[in-house]
Amino acid sequence: MTQYFYPLLAYMLGSIPFGVILSNLFGKGKLRKTGSKNIGATNVLRTQGKLLGALTFGMDFLKGFGACYFLRGSDEILNLMTIAAPVLGHIFPVWLKFKGGKGISTYFGVLCATNIFTFWSVLAIWLVTFFSVKISSVAGLVSVFAGLFIFGYVGHALCLDFVNQLYVLIALVVLIFFRHQENLKRLLKKKELRA
Repeated sequence: MTQYFYPLLAYMLGSIPFGVILSNLFGKGKLRKTGSKNIGATNVLRTQGKLLGALTFGMDFLKGFGACYFLRGSDEILNLMTIAAPVLGHIFPVWLKFKGGKGISTYFGVLCATNIFTFWSVLAIWLVTFFSVKISSVAGLVSVFAGLFIFGYVGHALCLDFVNQLYVLIALVVLIFFRHQENLKRLLKKKELRA
């Protein structure tokens, strides 16, 4: 019976706004009133410094990884819900009136717990893209989009029952792109911030 609570627990874990918490405890505070007003690692990096930015990324990553790695049961549907839940929690956190981050850090954690090869491939794509264009949003969107094809190929090559997981990841990537719509508009106008 415990596994029926796993998606809810994963959502609650994903909802923890580490960027806000770390900024209030160790930074300049008022994260949602500075920079892009986003609670994610990029805004923390720009407004609170590299150390808190890195810590925020790490904590947001770990809540996605931890939820998917430790909250696994025998029911496939519940497991699929648990894959989506931490990212949904980060983007729509109950603690912040459902106004959260954009989901990439937590999505990376989910991907790491779901398929390690895909995660390392996506991380490599993120690094190459970021150091090529120096724009965090571009690196994030390119890497998560490319990751869908990598996950599909790896799952097929290893004969895994991956189709439903792929559908969930596709839905999450669509949501991540939706959350980046302002970034995409700025990119089209060549006004997107670098780094």
